[in-house]
Amino acid sequence: MEILSYSLIIITCLFYLSGYYFLFRIPVCKLNPEIVEYPKIAIIIPARNEETNIGKLLDSINRQEFHPAEIIVVNDFSKDKTKDISIEKGAKVIDSQQLPDGWLGKPWACWQGANASTSDLLIFLDSDTEVEKDGLKMIVDTYLESSQEMNIVMSVAPYHKIVKLYEELSAIFNIIMNGSMNAFTPSGLFGQSLIVNRENYYRINGHESVRNRILENMFMAEKFLDADICLKCFGGFGSLSFRMYPDGLINLINGWSKAFASGAGQIPILTLLNIIIWISSGFIITIFFVLSLFGNSPSYVWPALYGQFTVQIFWMQSRIGSFRRLTSFLFPVHLFFFSVVFTRSLIFKLLNKKIEWKSREVSS
Repeated sequence: MEILSYSLIIITCLFYLSGYYFLFRIPVCKLNPEIVEYPKIAIIIPARNEETNIGKLLDSINRQEFHPAEIIVVNDFSKDKTKDISIEKGAKVIDSQQLPDGWLGKPWACWQGANASTSDLLIFLDSDTEVEKDGLKMIVDTYLESSQEMNIVMSVAPYHKIVKLYEELSAIFNIIMNGSMNAFTPSGLFGQSLIVNRENYYRINGHESVRNRILENMFMAEKFLDADICLKCFGGFGSLSFRMYPDGLINLINGWSKAFASGAGQIPILTLLNIIIWISSGFIITIFFVLSLFGNSPSYVWPALYGQFTVQIFWMQSRIGSFRRLTSFLFPVHLFFFSVVFTRSLIFKLLNKKIEWKSREVSS
């Protein structure tokens, strides 16, 4: 029995340590003073009922000393003031054409925005993102520097700014989202941003090639890789930020539900295995930590591991968002919430049930 107990401890430690490898490297965008020539740049923003976000994003772009040639907002049949605010902030607004059969809203909006642009470098941004001070130049400099070495497409994971308490429940989702792109070699692109030159975009037929995909970023990554275009992923600290799902807990649950079951199938097997064993270690540590409080397991090992897992979660969170310290200590709550939402998403997918998202029903 003692051998089994120590074996479990060793296995759990190995599982826990895999988390450091999972999220050990998150490069960030940096300014490069040596770059003096820039292509014509367009920022393309698909927007549907984004009156609470679009103004903040456009203001953050307008504050930049480094300006794009085009700011294009594709108004996707918004029923609020999205269009009026966008015009007021100086963006070129395109009213989306009727959604064709076989298309989802975001790919269709992005495709129309790209076709309306005349720029050489296309930067697609979600409406809930904000560009930090000098962030646009950081992103473009990093893209141009990286593209000198290889033919690339680039994506930036926005730094997650937490405001309300329920938003802390995105912690595990954000960790896995960032880690799944950066743990080994980039195998996907973040959904909130895409930086690609015009030639490479149309080489894969852009968003038309993923017109019916919820996670268009993951499936576009496959298209780029098939075309021998390398993926480069960066963290958004200092350059790009966002506030996810500010409209309440139900919005947060639906948002992650529509994404994660579909996305799991696109994650490389080694990365997916790393995620599974790391999450398993968190549950094992939690169970035996609780048992240790009642004297049913070694009294010092599991509390120590609980503390170590808390430190690890805090280290991860601090690199990707402004999560509170208490969130890392309460990691069992967040692991449980992640598991429930992921299971819900998986059930919806298996039953082909729809999830309401931005006044449209989409499959999970």
